[in-house]
Amino acid sequence: MLLAAGTTLVASPASAAVGRAGGTKVPLQPAISFPNGDSVAGGGQIAIRFDANGDTTVTRFRYSVDDTKLDSEVPAAPDGTANVTIDVGSVGGEHPMYAVAVDRHGRLSPMTQGTFTVSAISNLKGQALDATTWLPVEGATIRLEPAGIEVVTGPDGGFQFAVDPGLYTLTGTHAGPPSLYGSQQLLLDNQETWFDLYLFPDSGS
Repeated sequence: MLLAAGTTLVASPASAAVGRAGGTKVPLQPAISFPNGDSVAGGGQIAIRFDANGDTTVTRFRYSVDDTKLDSEVPAAPDGTANVTIDVGSVGGEHPMYAVAVDRHGRLSPMTQGTFTVSAISNLKGQALDATTWLPVEGATIRLEPAGIEVVTGPDGGFQFAVDPGLYTLTGTHAGPPSLYGSQQLLLDNQETWFDLYLFPDSGS
């Protein structure tokens, strides 16, 4: 179509609406970070930071762990960031976290993913017992290898360790009198384990 010189072409309302729709921007994809590190012991908590990369139109973040349900929500600060602290539970291994940013119009950003690691903890409890009397042994040194940690038993002969799951050797010694010794290899998982360590007269004494 030819237009006369000086004629101005004005877009129709319909074409203007299309232009606005085509120019609509969704929020920027957020970043996920772990300010205190991305590894935590089982049963603990981990700090998480969401950052919309300077997008100040973001009003909140939706997130979830281990799936993409995004069923948790936290409001964003004016600078488009938010911080949360969550319980990590006791299941060890890597855990994916998913998040989207949401602006004031309810528009969602592309989903982003981060990963943190939970170190499972095994709780070992027990008693040092005299194998000849079946009575608790007070003052016995109980050592757990290869963790390299030890405790001295009290009047009830009790001991307790919190370690990562794995194969360990539990050793007990008592200087006497009488001189006692006992050792046992244990495979610990991420459950609480009770084990009575029997100490026998030390033939080397």
